[in-house]
Order: sequence, then C-alpha cells, then structure tokens
Amino acid sequence: MNTAAGAVALMLGLALSLGAQSTASGQQELKTTVQPLAGENLRGQWSFELWVPGAIERLRSVWITYDRGYDVMRYYTDPEVRAFARDNAIALMLAHQCPAISPPTGEQGEMDMDMSRGVARSIFTALDDFARQSDHPEISSAKLILLGFSGIGAMFGHFVQYVPNRVVAAILANPGQTDPYGMKDMNLSADALRVPQFIIVGGIDDRPGTQLPFDYFRRHRERGAPWVFLLQNGVPHCCVINAKNLIIEWLREMIELRKPSADKPLRPIDARKGWVGFIRPCDPNGRDSKGESLWNVCAASVQRADDRPPSDELTAAWFPANRLALDWLAFIREPKHPINSFPGRK
Repeated sequence: MNTAAGAVALMLGLALSLGAQSTASGQQELKTTVQPLAGENLRGQWSFELWVPGAIERLRSVWITYDRGYDVMRYYTDPEVRAFARDNAIALMLAHQCPAISPPTGEQGEMDMDMSRGVARSIFTALDDFARQSDHPEISSAKLILLGFSGIGAMFGHFVQYVPNRVVAAILANPGQTDPYGMKDMNLSADALRVPQFIIVGGIDDRPGTQLPFDYFRRHRERGAPWVFLLQNGVPHCCVINAKNLIIEWLREMIELRKPSADKPLRPIDARKGWVGFIRPCDPNGRDSKGESLWNVCAASVQRADDRPPSDELTAAWFPANRLALDWLAFIREPKHPINSFPGRK
C-alpha cells in the first residue's frame, strides 16, 4: 500500500495490510489492522489474521474466532479444522482482542461488547481488506461462522442478534460476561433465533457457570431454535478443544442445511423434524460467580423430534441426523471429560 493510499485508509478507518504469505500449496496467510474511528470505544488499532485454503476458486464462508486463551486459539491452526475448512471452502480468521477505552463492565483490559461501538465495524473492515489482499472479493460479503470462548462467547450471541442474516452458525463456548452483556437477559429476535448455535459449558466452571447458559439455550429452544447444548462433566473454565470433532461434525451438517454463499441468503432450518437430545442434571458442584448452581449431567437420551419427550429429562439439543445425535449422546454421557488441553494440565 503506498503512502497516499495509507493516509486515506487511516482517515477512513480502513484496514492497513501488514503482510501476506503464500505457500506452495496455494494457501495464504494474511494480516491486517483496523484503525478506530472517532466515537468508537477501542484503545488503539485492532489486529486480524486470515488463513485461506489453496485451490479454492470461491469461498463459501469465513470462520471467525478470537485469541481468548490458548485452548480456543488452537482452532485457528488445528490441522483437522483446516482440512475441514479446505473441504468446505472456508477461510479462517483470528481476531486479536482490542481493549476498550472505557470498558462498560469496569474490567480494565476488557473489550466493549456493544456491537455498535467498534467491534462489528472492525470485523467487516478487516473482511473487506482481506477480500482485496486475497483476490477473493466474495470475502467482503461472505457468510460467517463464529466461535467464541468466555466473554467472546457471550459477545458472539450479541453479534448474531446484530447481523443474523450473515451468520451460518455460532459456537458459544463457556459463554458469560458481566451484565448487561451476559447470558441472563439475552433474548434474540425471530431472525437471530433461526441461526443454529452450539453452546458448550463446563460442569465445574464457576465463572459463567452452567445454569445461565442452559437457561439461554432453553428459552430459545422453546421458541423453536435449532440449537445444541453440550455439557462437559467435571470441566472448569477451559477445554473447548475437547469437543472439536463433534463441533466439526455439527458444522458440516449446518453447512449442508444452510448452503452458505456470498450472494445468496442462508436457507432456514426446519427443526420440527430430526432428533432431539435430553439430559438429566445432577451432582451439584457449588455455585458460580453469579450465585447460580453448578451441575453435571448424569443421564441423557435421544429420540425422534415427533416422539413424546421423557418426563424426567430436559430438552437439550436438536439434530438433523441420527448419527450426529448419537455422537452427542456418547460425548455427554462420559462421566468426566479430560481437562488436559492446556499445557501442564493433567
């Protein structure tokens, strides 16, 4: 980018390219930064990275995650995730967190989770610059897959509400944030309700807890949302990588159903058919930071969507296919899930 163009980009808050690399296989590793605009609650420029698989004529979507911890960042470079992305014409984008000038939560160093104060605009500006760098203009209007952990998990719930027609699917891992940006009062519009979500929690995660994310799932599932709730027994605030294979399998089904394309609307999902999962919570494990009960899952089952639900279990998931339902069932029935995805943990 020449000096004059860079000056214009700075004035307009457009992305400034940091560099690009291409490999022999044709895949690209791109970087960009986005400058804050006047009135946005961003402390400095925002950095993004993009991986583009090789030999892809036209991308179908972009999968976005944030650097909210070691465990979730592994999705950006994981070989199986990249193989899945290559097979489905998906680019992977890693956003580096940008602290707010004045965090609404009062936590210094935290982001502003209000989409209108810089977060959404920065994401779309980065996509525009990556579209230019990569010679994939469809990236500017590509449909999005979201993966967020902890506070970013909650933030991506707000992002779905902000632009529901752009989102193929969202994975909210251990989602929680200080009110009013947490899960307690998040109620999505009819359009946002149609976006499939995969909500993961840990049975002993005393930060966002188990109950508030489940309540978020339940009140939207009761309105027909095609969502999945997955609890990892005995897991604290970590370890979303343990559910990688199930997430990939679920995303494959969602992509097949929604048919993402940069120039066509996403297809709706008919959640009246398919399979439904149920759970029985038990083994209370104290309370989370909000004072809500923590719990594991001691029983689970699946059945057809049109069958009578079991009287002693709670609705916890919807699936389009029996195999996916059974894989969820096998996972959630494990009495204790591993917590060894962080360095040094056993």
